[in-house]
Amino acid sequence: EPSESTGEVTVGDKLDLPSVPGTPVPTRNTDTSVVVFWGASKDAKQLVGYYIECSVVGTDAWMPCNNKPVKQTRFVCHGLNTGLNYVFRVKAVNAAGYSQSSSTSDAVVVQAAISVPGEPTGVIQLEAVKDYMVMSWTAPQNNGGAEIRGYFIDYRTVKGDVFGKWHELNERALTTTSYKAENLKENVFYQFQVRAMNMAGVSKPSLASKALECKEWTITVPGAPVGLYVLEVRDTSAVVLWEPPVFDGRSPVNGYYLDIKDASVGEEGWKAVHEKTNKSKFMKVTKLNSGTSFVFRVRAQNLVGVGKASAVLGPILAQTRPGTKEIYVDVDDEGVISMVFECSEMKAGSEFVWYKNYQEIVDTSRLTIINKEGKSRAIFNSPSLEDLGTFSCMVTNTDGISSSYTLTEEGLLRLLDLSHEHKFPVIPFKSEMAMELLEKGRVRFWTQLEKFTPACQVEYVFNDAIIEEGKKYTMKFDKSTGIIEMFMDSLEVTDEGTFTFNLVDGKAKGTTSLVLIGEEFRELQRKSEFERAEWVRKQGPHFVDYLDFAVTEECDVLLKCKIGNVKAETEIIWSKDSIEIAEDDEDARKIERKDGELTFNIGKWIIKQEIKEKGRKKPSAKDVPPPPRPKISKQDTGIYEVFLRDERGKDKSSFSLTDAGYQAVMNELFRVIANSSSQIQVVSTESGIILYSMVTYYDENLRVGWLHKDAKIAASERVKSGVTGEQLWLKINEPTEKDKGKYTMDIFDGKDGVKRVLELSGKIWEEAFEEFQRLKAAAIAERNRARVVGGLPDVVAIQEGKSLNLTGNVWGEPLPEVCWVKNDKELTSGDHYKLKFEHGKFASITIAAVSTADSGKYALVVKNKYGTEAGEFTVSVYNPEEEEGKEKKD
Repeated sequence: EPSESTGEVTVGDKLDLPSVPGTPVPTRNTDTSVVVFWGASKDAKQLVGYYIECSVVGTDAWMPCNNKPVKQTRFVCHGLNTGLNYVFRVKAVNAAGYSQSSSTSDAVVVQAAISVPGEPTGVIQLEAVKDYMVMSWTAPQNNGGAEIRGYFIDYRTVKGDVFGKWHELNERALTTTSYKAENLKENVFYQFQVRAMNMAGVSKPSLASKALECKEWTITVPGAPVGLYVLEVRDTSAVVLWEPPVFDGRSPVNGYYLDIKDASVGEEGWKAVHEKTNKSKFMKVTKLNSGTSFVFRVRAQNLVGVGKASAVLGPILAQTRPGTKEIYVDVDDEGVISMVFECSEMKAGSEFVWYKNYQEIVDTSRLTIINKEGKSRAIFNSPSLEDLGTFSCMVTNTDGISSSYTLTEEGLLRLLDLSHEHKFPVIPFKSEMAMELLEKGRVRFWTQLEKFTPACQVEYVFNDAIIEEGKKYTMKFDKSTGIIEMFMDSLEVTDEGTFTFNLVDGKAKGTTSLVLIGEEFRELQRKSEFERAEWVRKQGPHFVDYLDFAVTEECDVLLKCKIGNVKAETEIIWSKDSIEIAEDDEDARKIERKDGELTFNIGKWIIKQEIKEKGRKKPSAKDVPPPPRPKISKQDTGIYEVFLRDERGKDKSSFSLTDAGYQAVMNELFRVIANSSSQIQVVSTESGIILYSMVTYYDENLRVGWLHKDAKIAASERVKSGVTGEQLWLKINEPTEKDKGKYTMDIFDGKDGVKRVLELSGKIWEEAFEEFQRLKAAAIAERNRARVVGGLPDVVAIQEGKSLNLTGNVWGEPLPEVCWVKNDKELTSGDHYKLKFEHGKFASITIAAVSTADSGKYALVVKNKYGTEAGEFTVSVYNPEEEEGKEKKD
């Protein structure tokens, strides 16, 4: 069966792509937009519209200007970058697709189009006389995109409420913002209006001034300055300029005052920019707050006083506009000095105008100005002190693009030096020619270049004669490092003079010299010979470090040296005062050798080792080893020498431990001792307080001083200083409040002194004083407590029937109480026990006719407020007959 039928189909021609649009023509519009016109696509069917694309000149990147097709053949392209050159192309679109792109348009700079300026504002009267008045006004904020070329001022009469017709006062445009309206009638009222003009035409008139009477003023101070404008607006600064008042008053203007105010505050916000009168008609205002708008006004001064303020300038936004460039100074390869200012926002009719001290430069004898492609170069024809000042450059027909540069005397001298360097280039040296002695007494002359090319050549000169490489001289120029060298094996008498390296590197030249004459040359020659001798000496056994002294942390005094190039058979001999120290001498045991270093420990204590013989008698006192000797003493003074010798050569080193040498050693010993001292410690005793410091070692010649509150302490019975072992102490007996304060121990260290300080006050004093009182009390108690000091035996054996009498010696303050006890029970005096205490010293006990019942443990007990003590003894009573019987039984 047949399929289903299709829908209705209209027979017709295939739809073609639209034809290419005409070449687009761009015209300026605003700082960020351009208006583009183009020719329509011919015979385009079912045309949907057009797409426009743009590209920055010099790039291949095309960007769309519209998101939806436009029907018209005119479109405003927005979002462009101010100052850049753009080209445009257009393509048409219908249901069949896009046409090919049109031809590329001519380039256009994105800048605002030119229109007539806005109206001037602030028409005011500055001065009035019988037949003329001086008027002033403010330039329009909108200049229409082009520089204001001038102004036209109109006037009319006013009689009550009747206004006359407007008449022109000037046929030629005025270039200032003030005008002297002449040939007026006295006591008649007038109104004035102003129109501005640029290259596009004349603006609408300003608002008319109020009705002003032509009547002579009687004021004596100057009128208001006029024509205020601003240049070089930056984040924190701006330059304000003005013209003098038309009316000076009764004496010439001798200065100006510039006022400033934050635009957002009221009239009370005005303040002076400076205190002293400004003689110039410009001033740079600094320390502005970035992003804040300010207004300015100027007042003129003469001998009578200060006149009224000018019309307000502003508001001016303290902000550096994007892309702002400053004048910079350039010195080219020929030494020509110039100032350069660049502007990327040049418009039609824009020009560079140079000023000195903000006066337009018309005399070209000092400067030659060259303008080319957005860059202006002001070349100094013959720079000198006449050129000092502030140079500025302004670009006309822009939004105040300008910059300045102040040429000071110091800056000029620096530029002249740089100009000379460029005219006559010099090869820079990283270091000038120098000389050094090498091994074997060889001499090296050298220098290093900082900057050079591979073409650089060197000429070696001695006393104005060119020298060549040979037996006497060796030369080298390392171009990878820039180091130039010349070597000589030795210096002879004929080598006294001037050595020079002359360099040539294209246009640049360089010279460096070294003069070796007189005593300097002879000293160098001696050093060369010495280095040669040193090299020979080191071929055999030799001293790397000659004999010298050192003091260790343990205060051992060492004579030490370092030797090199020695062999097993090399002889090493020590001597003192020309007497060899033999191996069996005591001093030989003080010598040590380790890793090529020889040391002699002066204070080492050597105990004589004797072989004991059988039956040898007990050694006499003189054979007993003495106590350790001091680390150093006068008996150690002398000349110490060390000799090295073998078949290759010999060497000698000596050290004089006498006079200055001995004192130097002692000073070093004092230094080590002083620096080993601990911080001052405090200890209390029953007698008082002791301050002390510990040292590693003490020498009797060491000076130690004590100070209290920075005053030297004089020795007395109560305050004493001294040394015990390695302890340096200060004893303060029976301390009082007067002993509090700062204590300083000053130890001589061979030069100045090492100080240890203790502040004996506060908690330290309280604890020390409290402990002293406690120990003192304890000592008193110990001395005065009751005690049995003697007279009693430990055991008494007595025959029954005999009488026992014992007396004990007693001590105590106050006088002790005395009692006798037997087996811990107190005895009382009676017929059997007779107890006595006589003269406060003697306590006695008498037992008449003792019996065995009297055997037991007895004690004499003494007691006072400081303590109690018992003198114990045992009594044993025996019967002789019973003892005999026991012996017979046994």
